[in-house]
Parts: sequence; structure tokens; C-alpha cells
Amino acid sequence: MLANVGIEQNLVEVRQRIAQAAARGKRDPSTIRLLAVSKTQPISSLEEAYQAGQRAFAENRVQEWLEKAPALPNDCEWHLVGKLQTNKVKYLDQRIFMIHSLDRFSLLEKLNEQGERRQLVWTTLVQVNVARDPAKAGLMPEEIPDFLNSIGDYPYVHVQGFMTIGALEASKAETQGFFRQLRVLRDTLQSQTWSGVDLRELSMGMSQDFELAIEEGATLVRVGRRIFGERG
Repeated sequence: MLANVGIEQNLVEVRQRIAQAAARGKRDPSTIRLLAVSKTQPISSLEEAYQAGQRAFAENRVQEWLEKAPALPNDCEWHLVGKLQTNKVKYLDQRIFMIHSLDRFSLLEKLNEQGERRQLVWTTLVQVNVARDPAKAGLMPEEIPDFLNSIGDYPYVHVQGFMTIGALEASKAETQGFFRQLRVLRDTLQSQTWSGVDLRELSMGMSQDFELAIEEGATLVRVGRRIFGERG
């Protein structure tokens, strides 16, 4: 699919696979948003995706987002999905639709500080290390309730759900199990009420496993290689 095939056709195929996975999970495909992860991709590739109807893009690094966002039309929805350093928060602005990688108190404090300064409320997802992979960032599942309980003290940060990254060496069954665990965690905690918290979103699944994630309840899937081809 990826060799000698245009980005428009890749998007068509990815969207078809999303619809098929949604059907297997007995879900409405309109409840699942496709994020085109444009890490290291040239602006021309993003423009091609935009012309093919893609509006939601995701970047791993603040610097790349700063370079690419001005080159695309204003109706693009920008997501940050990589680890966010606290010293980069000052470069963010209202063009950031959602931050997927809230994973520590120091970042929560910095986001709130900059939000107050700019009078912006950041929409975030808490990154959960469901796989307990030491190579991955994220809070452990048992740390989540206390973290959510603290969100009310930071009025310029709103949590809309969870994000996770599957373990690199996991089998298909293990990966699906990790996604299921995140959904169960979300479903369990949804019955509780925290100020500034609305656990509607699950960001999980990338090029190699987004269909499994959809079957387990993902509302946001982060797909790069399957759209753009191998990274530059």
C-alpha cells in the first residue's frame, strides 16, 4: 500500500479500515477521529493530505509544529502526541487542539502557569503506561486516580481522557489486552466526578495496531506511516 501510492489513496484505505474495525466493534465510525501523524514529513505531504480532506494532524515535537502550522490553512486541528518538555510549553498557543501526553505533575503545573498567563485552557489527555514498559512515558494505572483528583487545582488544564502507546515487542493479543485495560480503566473511573475532568476520549493505536485499538474503544487513532509512507 505504501510504495508508489499517493497519500490520497492511503487515506482512503485507512478510512476504510477504520470503518471496518468500527463495524467489528459494533461502533459508529463517526465517533473515531483519524489523526495524521506528520513527524518528519515535509510540508508538501501535509498539504497533499489536506487536499484529500484530512484536517486533524499530530506532531511529536513542538519545533516541527511551529514550522508546519503556519503553512497549512487555519481550519486544521493540531494535536501534540510526543513527550512534552516543560521548557517548550511557552511556545504553545490556541492553535493546539489537544495535548495527548500529560504525564507528570511538573508538566501539569507548567501548563496551568502558561494557561493563566495567556488565558487559555489546555485540553489534554493523561498518558497511561498500561504496558508498564520502562522505555515509555506515562503514569502507572494505579497513579491515575490521585492525579485526576489534583486536576481541579489547575483550572487552566482540562483532562478529556487517556492516551497510551502499546509495547514495542508485544504480541497482537498482548497489544489488544493493553488497549482493553485502558478502556476498562476509563470506564471504571467515569463513574466518579473530578473537577476539570471528562473522560470521553481514548487515544490509542498507531499504524501497526489502530484497528485493534478501535475494536477496544479508541476514539482517536494516531496514524503516520500508513498515510505518509516511511519517515524521511
